[in-house]
Amino acid sequence: MQLDKKTIYTVLGTLVIGLALGAILFGGNSAKNQAESLSAEHSREHNEAGLWTCSMHPQVRQEEPGSCPFCGMDLIPVADAAQDDNPRVLKMSNSAIALANIQTQTVGSLNADATLVLNGRIKADQRLVQSQTTHFPGRIEKLYKDFEGEYVRKGERVASIYSPELVAAQNELLEAKKLSNTNPTLLEAARRKLKYWKVTDEQIKQIEESGEVMQNFDLLSNYNGVITKKLANNGAHLMQGQTLYQIADLSTVWAVFEVYEKDLSKVKIGDKIQFKPNGSPTVYESTVSFISPSVEANSRIIEVRTDVRNRNETLKPDMFIKAQLSTSQNADLVIPRSAVLWTGKRSVTYVKSDDENSFELREVELGEAIGNNYQVLSGLSAGEEVVTNGAFTLDAESQLKGKISMMTPSSNSKSPETGFKEVEIPQVNDFKSSTSKAFQNQLNAVAKAYIPLKDAMVEGNARPIRDQAEKVKASLSKVDMSLVQGDAHIHWMALLTPMEESLEKINNSDDRDEQRLQFINLSKALINALDSFGNSGENMLYVQYCPMANDDKGATWVSMDEEIINPYFGDMMLHCGNVEYTIENN
Repeated sequence: MQLDKKTIYTVLGTLVIGLALGAILFGGNSAKNQAESLSAEHSREHNEAGLWTCSMHPQVRQEEPGSCPFCGMDLIPVADAAQDDNPRVLKMSNSAIALANIQTQTVGSLNADATLVLNGRIKADQRLVQSQTTHFPGRIEKLYKDFEGEYVRKGERVASIYSPELVAAQNELLEAKKLSNTNPTLLEAARRKLKYWKVTDEQIKQIEESGEVMQNFDLLSNYNGVITKKLANNGAHLMQGQTLYQIADLSTVWAVFEVYEKDLSKVKIGDKIQFKPNGSPTVYESTVSFISPSVEANSRIIEVRTDVRNRNETLKPDMFIKAQLSTSQNADLVIPRSAVLWTGKRSVTYVKSDDENSFELREVELGEAIGNNYQVLSGLSAGEEVVTNGAFTLDAESQLKGKISMMTPSSNSKSPETGFKEVEIPQVNDFKSSTSKAFQNQLNAVAKAYIPLKDAMVEGNARPIRDQAEKVKASLSKVDMSLVQGDAHIHWMALLTPMEESLEKINNSDDRDEQRLQFINLSKALINALDSFGNSGENMLYVQYCPMANDDKGATWVSMDEEIINPYFGDMMLHCGNVEYTIENN
């Protein structure tokens, strides 16, 4: 069949238009696919396996980046197979370093002003605490001031007392008054006897003028102040000189601060200290007037005292206070606080190796804190570079590869006597401002469940301890770890593991002593979590410490009450311990 020219031109035109439309419609996708392919190829240059994993859940393997299905944490590339044999050295690809946002800083010297944070309490000035006594024997007929905390003024009556001896002395006075013209010496002797018993001139004059004996005699206060102790009740028989009340003048009080032995060199007489009570916006300034000559044997604390003028008596005895003391410090070798991964007993940091992509775990001995830095006593040299951002990610990667890390030291710290291993947890980090209220409320639910477990530890019966531990475990399982991201997420995971392991061991034990040992690890991790993420409860929490627990190594716990009820010894040493500090509700 022969086609005419018109038909041929029509077919060729249709073909050209179709090709053009195909290029327009599908050419963009081809370019996009090519770009994605190049991007994936570029990513695989630094990730030979082409896989992504979770630093806290290494069983996760995905071909694309994303979030961990278990904890919601951002996945990281699986590192190259070729690794350094050194168990302390971690080699990472360029892409992994970029994702972890690794930042370093050179180790150097520092001359700076630092701030020492001190905890303390308000106490009554012992020089202004007086005892209100009876000056004559008798029976209390009525107390006019009958509760502690009541204010009393000098000369104000505080009690009505019946005293046979005082009645007899008044009779002697009246008889001597009748003979005053012939024997004035006798009258003067009778008056002196009453004055010896602190009877005032006005009262003596009243007796002489009325000519009547006062059966019940009003005892007058010798001091101004607040009754801090009430030591007698109505109807009590008192000896001469026996104390009715302790009265404290609170116009001036003591602010007593706790200084650890290692920080004592930073404090001297005459230093200015600024402090404020917990929950109060008012800032007070005082001057160090006394440093205790002795150290408390168990806590290694020295008391430092300042005198404070208590205007309007707003400062109350036993108020908790927090202070700041400015000090000048010099150090030849310092590193930023953010470079240190601190586990309680060990302090480690990651040091950049000569190979740009390698980082070495280094244990360091730290000295004093200087502002946002730590003094380095050993473990580092001037000029070395330490990781100041991303150290948590490096440590998680080290754990993933079975290398020595912050949480997996080379030494075994189990107690040879009990087999108990005290866990090492990260130092407290302040994530409060970035932590959601929902996460804080879930953490608070764990703390609420923890308190009955602590009480069960005091009683020391294994079955109730297991029951309460199961409730804590249930609350812990409801904490949504995906609500915290980045370093905060890694920090929570580092605390979650010891809490879960401790609760599991408590649940699987019928030995009260073993349960109490595991309670040490649970408490350490929970306290760190509350310090790091915040306490959203209605009340502040008390962090308490017993120096004799854990084979005299000491152990902490959390309480809702200031009173010490020791969960590690029960009735044996029920009140052994002290309040270390409080966790304020936010």
